[in-house]
Amino acid sequence: MNIFAIDLGNKRVKMKSDRAEYVYPASYLLAETVTKGVLGGWQLQGNQVYSIDKEENRFVWGTELDAYHLSEKMIDTYARSGRIEQKKAQRILEFALGRLALDYNESRTKPLVVKLVLGVPITDMHEDSKTIQTLKDLMIGRHYIEIDGEELIVEIPSEDHILVVPQYMGTAFELAYDDALNSVDDYANGRMGILDIGGGTILINTSNCLNPAPMGAERFEGVQTLIKLIAEKINSTKLFTIERLLREGSATGNYIYRPSRNTSDLRNISSLVQKSIEDYTRFTVAPLVTENFPDIENVDFIVITGGGANIIDKAALLDEIGQDYFDRLVFITSSELANVRGFYKYAVLIWNGSGEIQSPERVELVVSVPSQEVVTEKVSISEPNPDYSEQLKQVQDNLKRLREEIDQEI
Repeated sequence: MNIFAIDLGNKRVKMKSDRAEYVYPASYLLAETVTKGVLGGWQLQGNQVYSIDKEENRFVWGTELDAYHLSEKMIDTYARSGRIEQKKAQRILEFALGRLALDYNESRTKPLVVKLVLGVPITDMHEDSKTIQTLKDLMIGRHYIEIDGEELIVEIPSEDHILVVPQYMGTAFELAYDDALNSVDDYANGRMGILDIGGGTILINTSNCLNPAPMGAERFEGVQTLIKLIAEKINSTKLFTIERLLREGSATGNYIYRPSRNTSDLRNISSLVQKSIEDYTRFTVAPLVTENFPDIENVDFIVITGGGANIIDKAALLDEIGQDYFDRLVFITSSELANVRGFYKYAVLIWNGSGEIQSPERVELVVSVPSQEVVTEKVSISEPNPDYSEQLKQVQDNLKRLREEIDQEI
């Protein structure tokens, strides 16, 4: 059973299979732009040329896109609404399928049949949203993706091979089950608040024994807000350069702005960036903690996750929210990958053994379980093979209980 998990974030695309996990930018370049504008062409380690069936253009996607210094030519998939209905986002989802399939030799000679789990914001899961049906229409069937001239074939045979779940569900399951899929009692049976600081949004939700609150919150004040603030202060249009600067400097606190290869253009903007991060933490992140969890005794802990979790100023956060709130916070080490790892665990629990998936009604119930995000390059892993029957029964019992509660409310 081949399971692919994809978290299509506004700033980063996180991907996981039983072979590896990846974090790529949620942006790409038209190959023609790269070959015309770069003397060395597109062939840089970490970047590859993608093309998909029924489309003539080729595109460059990978971990080293900013090496071309073509940030103004970047095709950015960020969108505040209707994102998955846009061709630029649909295209990158095909790229992600291809990137995961690249690790499977059999995909070169015959269709690689996979089961796919995708995370989307809770705001895309209401009745009037077209997102879920659009995703299913896009993904079901056979996909031909060419990477560096090599054709790969991926097949998702039917709706039974797709799970679409809310993004916060990822972090909840990442914490609630260890790598062997054994239940972690504090998280599986605890009262969990989640603050997911992503690239474009901040998502907030709560979970009690893995039963999500009926409604989550979404604020369009993710790390992109901080990036634009810094760009305005230094009069720069190179948002992708600033994003990389934040990632590279978050561990050391030393932020060097490199708009070009000319060393005379280098600027140490550490004090400016640190003040911007402090302001973002105090006046954007901190209020969301206290506003969304006004009664601190209603949660055992509040998980801070997402790619932005590693950027915020913890000292400023403590100063703003106070010790009682701060003591409840849990910071995930690999926060950018937490969602996709949780999606993968959830899919294994659901699909392992019986080979069957829950009914569509049940998928709708799962659609709210909390989740999050984490950070990494490629990590080789092996698929766990414990006896999942007991864990699967626990998950199914939780979902059944949630379904009964919702039926009663209706």
